[in-house]
Order: sequence, then C-alpha cells, then structure tokens
Amino acid sequence: MAAVPASPSPLRIVASHAFVAKGASRAPRGVLRRRVHALRGGPDGIGVSFGARSGEVTVDVLAAGHATAEDVAWAIDVARGISGVDDDPTEFLAMVRQHPVLGDLARGADPRMTRTPTVFEAYASAVIEQLVTGFESRASIARLRREAGAPLPGTRLHAAPTPEAVRRVPMWRMREMGIGSRRAATLREGAIRGASLERLRTLPPDVAIEKLQSIRGVGPWTANAVARDAFAYADAVPIGDVHAPYVVTAALMGEEGDDAAMLEALEPFRPHRARVVLVIEHAFVRGGVGDGPRWRAPRVDPHRRFPWKY
Repeated sequence: MAAVPASPSPLRIVASHAFVAKGASRAPRGVLRRRVHALRGGPDGIGVSFGARSGEVTVDVLAAGHATAEDVAWAIDVARGISGVDDDPTEFLAMVRQHPVLGDLARGADPRMTRTPTVFEAYASAVIEQLVTGFESRASIARLRREAGAPLPGTRLHAAPTPEAVRRVPMWRMREMGIGSRRAATLREGAIRGASLERLRTLPPDVAIEKLQSIRGVGPWTANAVARDAFAYADAVPIGDVHAPYVVTAALMGEEGDDAAMLEALEPFRPHRARVVLVIEHAFVRGGVGDGPRWRAPRVDPHRRFPWKY
C-alpha cells in the first residue's frame, strides 16, 4: 500500500475495511457507543471510526496529516482489537447455554474480549481505578488524557497518553486530577517501564500477570485487569475487587461472598472466567439478576469529585 499524501483538510478517510466478527453474528459490544477513537494525536494524528453494516463491523481510518502504509496497517490491527472481532465466544456460549443463570445473561450481553491499543493504556487505566469508584476513575482518566494525550486534529478527542508524556506530568498535577500519590507513583513506575510493558504481549497471560506484580503498587487485581484489557485474556479474575465478589456470588450462589467464594463459583467456567464476570456485572448494572439485589455505586464526596478544589 502506497503512502497517503497529506491534505489541507484536518481529518480525512485514508482507508476503509469491513470485518466479520468471529463466532456469534451480533456486532461486538460497544463498537458504536464511541464511534471515533483517537489512536495518535498531533499533526500526523490517526483515528478510527466504527460502524455496522449487514452483520459486519466497518472501520474508516482517519488521518490528519501524512499517513504511511505502515500507519494504515497498524490502525487496522488496532481497530480489530478495540472492536473484539477476532475474539470468538462460541465455546463460552455453548458452555453456559443450559446454565440457569448464565444462559439468559449471556444472551443479553456480548461476552467478547476487547484489546487496548497498547499495554500501557490498559495499565494506566487499571492503576487509576485502584480503590476508587468508577466515577472517580473515569474522571481522572479523562483529565490525564486531556493533560498528557495529544489531540486528534479536527476533533475534541485526545489519544491515550504515551509513557513519555506521563513521565512529564508532575506529581502535584496528578493529585489535582484525583490520582493519589501512591497510584501516581505506580503509574510513573509503569511509564518508566513502558517498553517492557509492551513486550508482555509476547508472553503467556499467566506469566505476564506474574511479571506485572513485580512492579511496586501492582497486585492481583491490577495485573488481572491489565491482562483482561490489554491481552483480551478471557480467564482473568478480578481478585480484590470491591464489588465483583458480591455480584458474582450473589448471581451464582444466591448469597454474598468473598474472593474465595467467588473463585470457587467461577472454577467450573475456566478458561472463560472473565466472560462470566462480564455478563454478570452487565446484568447487575442494568437492573439486577432475577430477584437479587442491584449493585448501587457508593456515594462520592465533593472533595473526591473535584480534587483540584481542595
């Protein structure tokens, strides 16, 4: 594929592809929820735009400046990971088809595993999500992206911050974003090891999970979250999560339990335990499982919603 010359327009389509998702025919979850993804910012920024057509997932590669054939091929590969089209949930769906709880839940949520463009993007999100509510983590991730991520010309989007960009963010600025000192230190440690993090994709996921925990501040929860999101690892388990043991055991055992109970309940579903958690949490967020309780997010105090004011 020849290089695509630059154009005066801020953003243009330089390539289009259509993917047929493996396994179930439905379009992968969330692919239309945020249609445009910024992959690289700056004058030569690149993004991808998703759509759906006759059971296919369509993707347009968008470029702001010069885009080489390698850039286009990279964007297409990243788009495959973001959309989850190469993940086949057929075995899992067959496994739970007759299950009294999971059978219905799996029909209501797409259990595909998606993959972030880089391991560091998944790592940064997982570290920021440690020990805070979803509202707080999403807000902090958005602030960091605006602060350290390069903007995609012609849009209001920013690409995910690179390790180099995160290393340049002062610790006091991290705190203003709502990222506490311990999480900021762990985030910076991962940024220092950015190249090593990317090489983890060449290892078996269980080995990568073990190596991730050699980083100070990274425990089983964070390591499994990175494996799930960066490697599309379908057997990752959220050990140490605030609410996952509650919702998983409530759904599968009919009563609340701890990590040990959750692991026991999930054991029959190897190597698809992450998919089980995904469909159960999806059901709880949308209104509960059967007659069971619905998970309610904890209250977030003003000083945690708006950390720069305090």
